[in-house]
Amino acid sequence: MTALVTPRHVVAPNAIPDALRKIWRECCQGDEDNSVSRALTTNLIAVVTVDREQAMRALLESLSARLPCRAFLVVVGPGNGSIATEVHGAARLFGPTRDLVLEQIELTVPEGAFARVAGLVRPLLIHDIPTRLYWACPWPEDVRRFDALASMADLSILDSSRFTLPASDLDAIDTRRHRGMQVVDLEWMRLRPWRRALAEVFERIRYQPNLHTAAVVRHGDAAVAAATMLGRWLERRLSAHVVVEANGDAGGLAGVDLQHGGSAATVTLVDSGRIEVAVETEDACFLPFGVPSSRGSEGDLLAAAIDLA
Repeated sequence: MTALVTPRHVVAPNAIPDALRKIWRECCQGDEDNSVSRALTTNLIAVVTVDREQAMRALLESLSARLPCRAFLVVVGPGNGSIATEVHGAARLFGPTRDLVLEQIELTVPEGAFARVAGLVRPLLIHDIPTRLYWACPWPEDVRRFDALASMADLSILDSSRFTLPASDLDAIDTRRHRGMQVVDLEWMRLRPWRRALAEVFERIRYQPNLHTAAVVRHGDAAVAAATMLGRWLERRLSAHVVVEANGDAGGLAGVDLQHGGSAATVTLVDSGRIEVAVETEDACFLPFGVPSSRGSEGDLLAAAIDLA
């Protein structure tokens, strides 16, 4: 199996449909015996700031191999002016057969023109397949930007590790969930090993609702959102009194100190690949055990989030 990537075409917004049709002809490479079939399974709208444009292009290119899609890459930059658009595609080749696995429409959007994005994208969606929104930006000051695109999607995916004010921004997301919006947070997915480790603590400690539970969640500057979410989860599940504590470095989630009555547990990231758990009760001191930490890339997590829906 080989791959074919079509040339990139800079077009006016109203010429995008013609440019998409041109991709089909380019996939045939001028050979009338070749045939092209569409293998697209989803619409994907990815919104990024201009500093992450190249990284998101690479992510979409790798993602199309396992998630054929019509992708809208919305790159938001400063200033005013008009929206610039560019179109290209990619196909898998099996002898004379071509399976179109990517139709990518790139929109370079000045801040002042963002209100036009939803109206430009909506008529270009393929309506018999699901639509996913990946908001890979900080939470916007004008929430109508997110809501306008989320209204077109069956599922909204975001990464709260990029949020500027995690506590209030997470509250805004929770409000939308309560209204029925389907939302998946990649940072919450990165917390799975931590939640598993904490759940395994209570395979060794018998939880008693009448006992006081306290926790300290320690984190670096890169994990404010993760620590906030993990602390809220502990409050909901254990009725725990939780303190979220910055450790003064630039790293991620560092550990959790948990006390339940006369029992205690320490959950610590000991290296980049392992979380170590130590548990002591009034009657026993257990041997430490380990849980693998999250090592999924952004693309792995994004693909998994889409599969969850």
